[in-house]
Amino acid sequence: MAFRGNAVLAGTVALFAASFGLSQATDEDHKPSIRGIEIGMTAQQVLDHLGRMPDGRKDERDEAIVIWKIENDNVLQIRFRKEHVSHIALQYKHPRPTTELWLQPLYTAPGGVLTARDPRLRLDYKATETSDKLRSAWTRQEKVAGGYRVEIQFLSASRKSLGDRFEDFIEFKYVTVPKDDLARFDKALMQK
Repeated sequence: MAFRGNAVLAGTVALFAASFGLSQATDEDHKPSIRGIEIGMTAQQVLDHLGRMPDGRKDERDEAIVIWKIENDNVLQIRFRKEHVSHIALQYKHPRPTTELWLQPLYTAPGGVLTARDPRLRLDYKATETSDKLRSAWTRQEKVAGGYRVEIQFLSASRKSLGDRFEDFIEFKYVTVPKDDLARFDKALMQK
């Protein structure tokens, strides 16, 4: 009988640990990084972190755009400005629910799942819509030690593909240096 009680207790502890791990993963989603890649990392640091060569590359004037296909058929895109990461994008093959990221939809339906009273709701993001009105975007900025800002943005699925439910799913996460801060970014990285 004691064995069954211990098994139930162990199962409860495991369930609690799993749910705690999920809540930690949500916090990870809101950090100014994607899969451990951060703005300012060098190309060698990214390669060492990911452990393999990219699946594609495109060179532009002073930048290189590098693509990796990662787990679950997601796509990771990194833009290098000279030798440093200045933009990171993650496209989800299967869009994630907005509620999983605790983002308040721009057009909140009455009786919706998320309410402003829920303390887990991320009110530090500004919700807007794209200029073509086909997607919603949630954006916030952080100042980093180098003296420049980093912008974190989530982009919803397309209204064309999901109709009125487009805001219920996130298709992209971006971490980037805003254009206004590129000179500060370049200056901070030249000093390293």
